[in-house]
Amino acid sequence: MKIKFWGVRGSIPVPGAGTVKYGGNTSCVEVTGDHGECIVLDTGTGSRLLGIDLARRKPIPPIHLFISHTHWDHIQGFPFFVPCYVPGTQIEVRGPVHFAESRTLQDVFEMQMKYEFFPISNEQLSAKITYESLKETELRIGDIQIRTQFMNHPILSLGYRITQNGRTMVYTGDHEPYHNVFTDKKPAVSNAEDDLLFGDVDRTVKDANQRLVDFIRGAHLLIIDCQYTPEEYRTSRRNWGHSSWDSCLQWMREGAVERMALTHHDPMRSDEALEALLADARAAAAKEGLDPARIVLAQEGGEIHV
Repeated sequence: MKIKFWGVRGSIPVPGAGTVKYGGNTSCVEVTGDHGECIVLDTGTGSRLLGIDLARRKPIPPIHLFISHTHWDHIQGFPFFVPCYVPGTQIEVRGPVHFAESRTLQDVFEMQMKYEFFPISNEQLSAKITYESLKETELRIGDIQIRTQFMNHPILSLGYRITQNGRTMVYTGDHEPYHNVFTDKKPAVSNAEDDLLFGDVDRTVKDANQRLVDFIRGAHLLIIDCQYTPEEYRTSRRNWGHSSWDSCLQWMREGAVERMALTHHDPMRSDEALEALLADARAAAAKEGLDPARIVLAQEGGEIHV
């Protein structure tokens, strides 16, 4: 498989002199299978350039588009995705829907293309586009196996584990470590009703984090949300739905991951600041017995072969 990064920024696109090296477009990753299969992970603003590139390929291959979640920075490039306007193009859009009882994935995509927001409606797109709402599941595209698992984010989010010919890459989308959201101050006498309602919260948190480790275990490449530094996360970013590099290192070690690409870069972080973050992460990795060279920053235009 070949992985190419088209958008690596989180929250909002940030073009400018300070983001030229690593890129200012929001999340979009292209996975090209060994037989030419085209899988796209998220359609942030980076998908605009990917769409232009795909339109130059003759013919445009069937496009399997997987959305980690429907926050705007992960879908806002879709109205500018050129293959949507090419008759005969096949695009399958799959992903989770937070309010699944009241709307579908197609509803969400049509919503952002209402006339108040965009001059072309979803119904006017020329490609053959299908939508499928996903939960935790397993599916296949040819000989590519794809497994999904829920991540920890403010809205329903999925990570994707993609395997072909014995090689595996994992894309988490946005994810934060699970933690006990209740107060650390515990009553001297346990409330039986609370115990019945919530159970052993710390054990539940531990099991949830272990589930992530099991999901990424043995991956040859892990593309993971690393928006914050440990200090930022600890002091002011907890419960925002994103991770810091110390958690990423822990998961890499526990999951025996071969290589890791840190992504979803904070919009306030310049190229220089990103490289300082990477230097800190690599220094910590070396102390933990991990190979620092196997940890990289996701970079717009960068390619990794798995």
